[in-house]
Amino acid sequence: MNKKFLIFLFISIFTTFILTGCSKYEVDSSYTTDLYGSYSNNIKASNMSYTLDESYTINSDNTYNHIYKEIINDIVTNDIDENGKILSVEEISDNFYEITLNQKISEWSLQRNPCKVIYKYKNMIGDFDEIEVPDGKTFELHFDTGVWFDKDGQYHNCSNDNECNCKEELPKYIKKNDIIYFQSMDEEHKNYYTIGMYIIDNGIFIPKLCKVEK
Repeated sequence: MNKKFLIFLFISIFTTFILTGCSKYEVDSSYTTDLYGSYSNNIKASNMSYTLDESYTINSDNTYNHIYKEIINDIVTNDIDENGKILSVEEISDNFYEITLNQKISEWSLQRNPCKVIYKYKNMIGDFDEIEVPDGKTFELHFDTGVWFDKDGQYHNCSNDNECNCKEELPKYIKKNDIIYFQSMDEEHKNYYTIGMYIIDNGIFIPKLCKVEK
């Protein structure tokens, strides 16, 4: 997890609330599906002057297409449209796959290989962090990237490796079964929670894109 993901999370929490209406906890609408097809995410947060259009299309001939266009304050910060090959697909467990692409990543020195790795869980594509999640609705958990879950139900990012004392206004969380929900950051709707992460196979899956069914 990194700062780019935190920005994505904050915007997603706000826009997901708009889409899901007035239920206290967002209903888990994930379902089992095959690997091949298109997965997309479209965010438009006019109050933040932020737009994101991203998609992955995974083909049965082991090729893929990745589109990523991000606009912040009317400035295009990312505009990617690339095709490539799928190097491997590993079924880690039921409904959970690790997909290695021939897409190079700039942080290759920090990874076990220099290629982009994405994960599919049910009908979603996203990221995965292998880490043991403690029991309880709230818990103490610290990632090497500086992400913290604390026992008070606060989720935040802090560069301190040993103890986080930051005072940033970041979302609160609660774990129910195998889902981590985040409280809406909209002051008017503080009682509503949206799905942020899934706990699977001794780790956390962070969904970013959902399958587009035709």
